[in-house]
Amino acid sequence: MSAPAPALVSVNLSKTEECVFITTHFTMGIGRMRQIRNLEVVTTADKSLLRHQKQLIDSPELDEIRSQDGFMTRHIDSKSSKYSKATRFIQKTELAAMYKALRAYQELRRPALVEKFMKTYRALEAVDFAPIAEALGDKFDRGDYPKSDVVEAGFTFTFNVRPVGSINLEGLPDFIVAMELEKELAIRQEAVLEWRDTMRVMGMTAVDALVNALTPDPTTGKSKKLFDTTITNLTEYLDTFTNRDLAGDSEYQEKVVAPLRSILKGVTMDKIRESQNLKKYVADKVAVIKQTAAVLVQETGRKFR
Repeated sequence: MSAPAPALVSVNLSKTEECVFITTHFTMGIGRMRQIRNLEVVTTADKSLLRHQKQLIDSPELDEIRSQDGFMTRHIDSKSSKYSKATRFIQKTELAAMYKALRAYQELRRPALVEKFMKTYRALEAVDFAPIAEALGDKFDRGDYPKSDVVEAGFTFTFNVRPVGSINLEGLPDFIVAMELEKELAIRQEAVLEWRDTMRVMGMTAVDALVNALTPDPTTGKSKKLFDTTITNLTEYLDTFTNRDLAGDSEYQEKVVAPLRSILKGVTMDKIRESQNLKKYVADKVAVIKQTAAVLVQETGRKFR
C-alpha cells in the first residue's frame, strides 16, 4: 500500500498557479575524477575515513563546459524558485525569454563547447592517452577512457516545461486521481514553505555580507576592501524578490525587503567608497535591518551561520 499523503499545511498557493515547472538535466561524457583504491598514504588518520581521487584529464575545455553549465544553472536560479533538486517554478511571464536562452545553450553554445573538448580528447585517443599514462603512472587505467563516440554521446543537456498542478491520470479511477492531486498539492505546499525559508536565509546572507564589509576590522580598526558584488548581490536579490516570493511572504517584504530597497536606492559601491558619511549611513541602517532579518530567519526554524 502507498504511504498516506502528508498533512496539508496552510499556505496560499495562488502565485504558483501563475508559474510553470521547468526541469533541467546536464550530463558529462567523462568525469573529472575517479576514486583510487588501495592507495598507500602515510598518515595518522584512520584510513577508512579517507577517500582518494585521481584526475582523469587536465582539460580547460572540459572545465569550460562545467563552468558554462554552472552559469546557466545560476541564471535559471536567478529567475525562478526551487521546487525540487532539478525542477523549479518559473513565472509564465519569464518563460519565453528563459526558453530561448535554454534552446540557444542546448543547440548552439553547449555543442560548440563539447566539440572543442572532443578535439582534445580525440587527439589524446590517437596516441592512446600516452601523456596521461605518463602522468598517472601505475594509477593509469585505460578503461577510464571510453571511445570518443561514446564520450561525445554522453554530453547531454535536456529541459522540459510542464504545467503546475497538472497530473495526467486519464482513465484511472476517480479516487486515485483525487489522492494523487492531494499529494501533489502537499508537495507543492512544502516546497513553497521551504523556498520562503530559503529566500529569508539568502537575504540574511547578503545583508550580513554588506554589514561585514562596511564595518571596520575589529582588531586593526581599518576599513575593509569593498567589492562591487557585495552590494550588487543584495540589490539583485531585492530586485527579483517579488517574482520569486511564491509564498507571499508579506512580513519579510514589509520588514526587510522594502526598507532595504529604500536605503539602497541609487547607492553603488563606488559612491560608498567616495563618501564616508554615506558608508556610515548605509552601515548603520542596514545593521538595524539585519537584526530584524535575523529574527525572521530564526522564526522559520532554519539556522543561519
